[in-house]
Amino acid sequence: MRKWIVPVAAGLLVLTAVGLWGYGQHQANRSLENFLNNKYRRAFYDMTGQVQSLEVLLSKSLVASDPHLDKALLMEIRQQAAFAQSNLGQLPLNDVLAGRTAKFLTQVANYAESLARQLDGGGAIDGGHWETLNNLYEQSAELNRELQGMQYRVAQNNFYFGELLRQVRKNLQKPEENPAQADLQALDRQMQRYPALIYDGPFSEHLERAEPRALSGQAEISQEEAINAALAFLDRRPGVDYQAVVTGIANGRIPAYRVEVAPAGGGSDRTVLDVTRQGGRIAWMLNSRPVGEPALDLDQAGQKALKFLSDRGFGEMHPTYFMKHGNAVTFNFAAVQDGVTVYPDLVKVTVGLDDGQVTGVEATGYLMSHRPRQLPAARISPEKARAAINPRLEVSGGRLVLIPAGVDNEKLAYEFQGKLGEDTYLIYVNALDGREENVLKLVETPGGTLTM
Repeated sequence: MRKWIVPVAAGLLVLTAVGLWGYGQHQANRSLENFLNNKYRRAFYDMTGQVQSLEVLLSKSLVASDPHLDKALLMEIRQQAAFAQSNLGQLPLNDVLAGRTAKFLTQVANYAESLARQLDGGGAIDGGHWETLNNLYEQSAELNRELQGMQYRVAQNNFYFGELLRQVRKNLQKPEENPAQADLQALDRQMQRYPALIYDGPFSEHLERAEPRALSGQAEISQEEAINAALAFLDRRPGVDYQAVVTGIANGRIPAYRVEVAPAGGGSDRTVLDVTRQGGRIAWMLNSRPVGEPALDLDQAGQKALKFLSDRGFGEMHPTYFMKHGNAVTFNFAAVQDGVTVYPDLVKVTVGLDDGQVTGVEATGYLMSHRPRQLPAARISPEKARAAINPRLEVSGGRLVLIPAGVDNEKLAYEFQGKLGEDTYLIYVNALDGREENVLKLVETPGGTLTM
């Protein structure tokens, strides 16, 4: 009997070792697959964002008329197309699936670079170039729509890219059974509808400022003063007493006391504020209470937000855009000086549509930039400024605004609204020299208007 003990024990040890080795290999393979899956997912999402940026930039290039602005847009187009191509190349796709899309991105990058060089040499974007850019814009818009649909399906299937990787490894003959393969084949067929391109040759800057100008020269405050400032700023409910406590120090761009405010009798209606240690101003405020069913319309909420700012010493403010989210709406307000809308001095105010309570404020941009300015007088008329705009646009407006230009510079400009087909743009023309300074695209969403 003893003769079998040693062989059996040895066999068990071998089986155990093999089992442990197999389990280890399984875990290693699973870790590698997870790593690759995350890598592919990140590359896909980055590519989707870059193609979206590409569409917006190409649309701006159709509207811009100043050569300097055109050149800047074209160089950014080249960069975004190159980044998108790089991320597409990281996905586990064969040349058949990704080839036409990759070729399109390469052509966009090369054409943009070639046209930028032409502008640098004194050339211009004539009708032929404009038609080519418009064609590229339409292709990028369709590509973006396809990718957005794919992105939705990716979000619905956590193993999307893992399945794609396994399909590619096995080299299956029926790729249409795999959603990723089918989507990408459909995308490639879509891109093949367009002819090959023939070409010759291959506003937040002020937040980077170091010091908040609105707080310049103001004294440091104590924690008790921070509590008083928070209580005074709060949009109080009638008949409710509040108590506040400093819960920490925020050492961000603007050093502040973190203050939490709650009803004296308890409850979940709590508000957190950052009170600047210099000057005791509110950098931001957030009340995370659930907002009930809407009882106010957008005009009523906007008036409530404007009165809230006025009561707290913000002076004259002009509403610019808004974004509705759930049962609340966030308004953007810019300061006004001498009739000029000062875009760097921006405050965001969120209002609950159930009872009109202000539940959020973000004033960092305002604190970084606000101060009395010596505004220059406009040297050109609105009519002359309008003449600098691309004649293909239907143009309206023409008010004076101050826009950021880099970290420390600002420029007085006329703001016009332009329509090209179904797209709407904001065009900014320098009020001193008549040069086109910037173009923003307005994107209508179910919640409001975005600028890009």
